[in-house]
Amino acid sequence: MTLKQNDITFTLTKKISQKHSYIRVKRDGSVIVSTNYFTSKSTILRFVAQKSSWIKKQQEKCSQKAHFHDASKEEAALIILPLVEKWSVIMIVSPSHVGFRKNRTRWGSCSGKNRLNFNTRLATMHPDFIEYVVVHELAHIRHKNHSKDFWAEVEKFLPDYKIRKRLTI
Repeated sequence: MTLKQNDITFTLTKKISQKHSYIRVKRDGSVIVSTNYFTSKSTILRFVAQKSSWIKKQQEKCSQKAHFHDASKEEAALIILPLVEKWSVIMIVSPSHVGFRKNRTRWGSCSGKNRLNFNTRLATMHPDFIEYVVVHELAHIRHKNHSKDFWAEVEKFLPDYKIRKRLTI
């Protein structure tokens, strides 16, 4: 069933076994509200109205992400490899391999064997964010977790990493 509240059109699904109400904003910006079979329409509309600013914020993020194109592995390599080379020298670390993948969630990863992999979409992001991800993954060569020592290592090379980390959109 499709409903509308505060300029938000959403699909409603009801299940007898569901205890709580949930709102999900899909990647395409569409909204799904799932709730208990016995929840009244007025309660659902009030719930959506209460969460409308959050929903709109999520939809805005989806529309901004839609503007990014997927980069090929070659495009990603042209942008990211020079940064890996530059920061490897500065940080005095050496990855055993650098690869590129089309991931859905991670920007980068570092294996236990110091193999770095970067999301090809990273190449379409803000240059300062790309540099942050490169330094972040290289720091994992020394620290295989997100301990205080790890974050101190990142901050040693990028004192503004907290600002850079927010530049995904």
